[in-house]
Amino acid sequence: MRKFAGTMDDSATGVDTVRQATPRFEGWNLIPMAGVPIVGLMFVNRLNTIADTWRDSAGILSEVLRTDSGKIYKAADNYVTAARANTVK
Repeated sequence: MRKFAGTMDDSATGVDTVRQATPRFEGWNLIPMAGVPIVGLMFVNRLNTIADTWRDSAGILSEVLRTDSGKIYKAADNYVTAARANTVK
């Protein structure tokens, strides 16, 4: 159980890493697109909306993974405690 909880916690870290690396187009990074027609620049808002949605979703996912992994760690501790109590008798 602890190994599974560790995997969940590692997954949350991976999701956070990808979330932080999600590109968002701002004014300074549109300079290389200066040769792109103005019609193409209208899609920048759509791309930013998708990036924002991904960031929000990834934040929720990583929070759930961390919270649930903590619960699984606690459950594993409870099982160990119960097993030790049974062997003491």
